[in-house]
Amino acid sequence: MNRDIIFITGANAGIGLATALKFAENGCDVAILSRRAKENLTAKTAIESRGARCIAFNGDVTDENTVKNAVLSTFETFGKLTFAFNNAGIEQLPTPFTEQTEEDYTRIMNVNLKGVWLCMKYQIPKMLASGGGSIVNTSSVAGLIGMAQIPLYIASKHAVLGLTKATALEYAEQGIRVNAVCPAAVRTDLYERFTNKNPDMERAIEQMHPMGRTGTPEEVASGVYWLCKEATWTTGQALTMDGGFTVR
Repeated sequence: MNRDIIFITGANAGIGLATALKFAENGCDVAILSRRAKENLTAKTAIESRGARCIAFNGDVTDENTVKNAVLSTFETFGKLTFAFNNAGIEQLPTPFTEQTEEDYTRIMNVNLKGVWLCMKYQIPKMLASGGGSIVNTSSVAGLIGMAQIPLYIASKHAVLGLTKATALEYAEQGIRVNAVCPAAVRTDLYERFTNKNPDMERAIEQMHPMGRTGTPEEVASGVYWLCKEATWTTGQALTMDGGFTVR
């Protein structure tokens, strides 16, 4: 059975889970790497219910050995690695610039940037051994613009785009495409932590999008699927999915 294989981080909820289900429903087998073992098991069951094989790794994308072993085990289990979606990330709550700490910097940069770098470091050799592939990294509209009081998050997402473009250039002739998705506000656990489920704040955020609403995880998953499976002449690009947020 010659099925494509996708490796997804941050895959037990939100955009990551929606993407895992999208690929599973379209004939791909799935490997997921996320924290929280209980949620991973639930995600694995949902993925398998779509007819896909799934292996779930519990761990943190900031730990090199965890990432290395998960990617290697995926390759050994399925015999190849076709796609990767490096999606794990964390938010930054709005805080005056001078009140932000070195601990804040390290935490945000480690997950949002180092995690993507580590994943690609170990995914690329296995994709080369598989005859090529496609990687999608999660950035954000925050990687395209500036926003006050969340500079560390902004910087981390700008950096993901730089990492994506540089890697795309290096491997374009070797059959690996590397792109990024840049969503605006999407209703996920991260979004709810950011808004603290405050209805006034949620309405204000919705009104920042010309389409008058936030996005859904499934809408972003469709973009990831397109970049991996259909956009075969696209690399080094940032796919903006934002309900018109950056058009203003």
